[in-house]
Amino acid sequence: MGSLDVVGIFPNIPVKKTLEVVREELTNDETLQLRTKWKIDDIMKILEICIETYFKTIDGKIYFQSDGLPIGKSISKPLAGIYMHWFEENHVFKEENESKLVYWKREMDDIFFIWRGSKDELEVFVWHLNGVEFKIKFTLNHEKDNFIPFLDVGITKKADRLITRVYRKPTHTQQYINWNSNHPKNLLLGVMKGLIHRAHVLCDEKEDLLEELCLLRDVFISNGYPVKLVKETLDKSWEVETLKALVVGVEQDVEPVNQKEFYDVLHAPYVKGFSEGLQRKLRKFNIGYVPKKGETLYTHLCKLKQRVELEDRKNVIYAVECKTCGIQYVGETGQHYCDRRKQHQVDVRNKKTTNGISEHLRHNQDHEINWGKIIFLDKEDHWKGRKLKEAMYINALNPSATTNPSKIMNLEKGFELDPIWSEFNSIFRSYIREKVER
Repeated sequence: MGSLDVVGIFPNIPVKKTLEVVREELTNDETLQLRTKWKIDDIMKILEICIETYFKTIDGKIYFQSDGLPIGKSISKPLAGIYMHWFEENHVFKEENESKLVYWKREMDDIFFIWRGSKDELEVFVWHLNGVEFKIKFTLNHEKDNFIPFLDVGITKKADRLITRVYRKPTHTQQYINWNSNHPKNLLLGVMKGLIHRAHVLCDEKEDLLEELCLLRDVFISNGYPVKLVKETLDKSWEVETLKALVVGVEQDVEPVNQKEFYDVLHAPYVKGFSEGLQRKLRKFNIGYVPKKGETLYTHLCKLKQRVELEDRKNVIYAVECKTCGIQYVGETGQHYCDRRKQHQVDVRNKKTTNGISEHLRHNQDHEINWGKIIFLDKEDHWKGRKLKEAMYINALNPSATTNPSKIMNLEKGFELDPIWSEFNSIFRSYIREKVER
């Protein structure tokens, strides 16, 4: 037995050859025209655009990745898989290797294989693979004492079969998410159940399974989990995992009975002791609750991303002020604010009647907009959230729009809000004043 690891797979994939392989596969695909109206040249052009990657450093220099697939882009994984599949078909599964290569299984850049030839022949085989492409290099690991680790599986060779069990590196700390951490209990319980399920799936022999379950019991108790809860979960796992093993292969045909589709889902930071009650109450209104990551020491102290210039911010709720009368316009945008400001200025030049700023200047020709003083009230990535926050700020600045619409430049109030939000108008107004003064 042995394992191979592709060194730095994504940055070392040859892009030119990969695109050639993709074009060849698309050309040979007889069903392509049935699935899309796009031409092969169009698909290839878009692929080239998708893998273009630029990096901007803190001193303003821009670098272009000339070769290799970009790390982090969703298109990189399938393209790397296509190239490695071509590599295997042309250089691994060759006629001269058929009698020696008994088994070959690849999981992206990790490969497990069984070799029937001698150790010298195996090293020649790997040496040949390393010579195919300059950047694609494989590191070889042999079995030791009939045992080899592959990913998180330990594989032992016995007389007539391979035995698997859970494998951990010697440097593993046995530290998992603590029970007293600020996370929902079902998430914490899910971590434990997931590792118990892994033990049942990977451990072929009962002795290995019992040893792994005993280890998990001690590990989770030491991570603060209640002793009674840990023992009950471990005891129930035998029945649960047996049932899963019996229905494997039939699961596709069984319709879930308890699956509920919520009318809407609330994404909010988790507050221990409060969120559980909120979740129960929302369930009565057929609304789901998903915990959202809140502020942490990490988010406040670790600023890893390059600082974005003020006018390059996007997904923001902003306010623009009239320099003459002090009246504000509140808006939201998902694009960069500098682009949105240009749109406002074009509307003002064209005297567009649907733009609040343009209408304000049309009725007050001696007034001047302070374009240089931008006030960012909030940030929200989700478009619906931005619309709701925009409506809250507009309502706070001008709660009586029907009787006195001249307090802000906005021609409409945006999303219709429940009257209960008016109770927070004074808080929103003081928050806006602080922003303006700052």
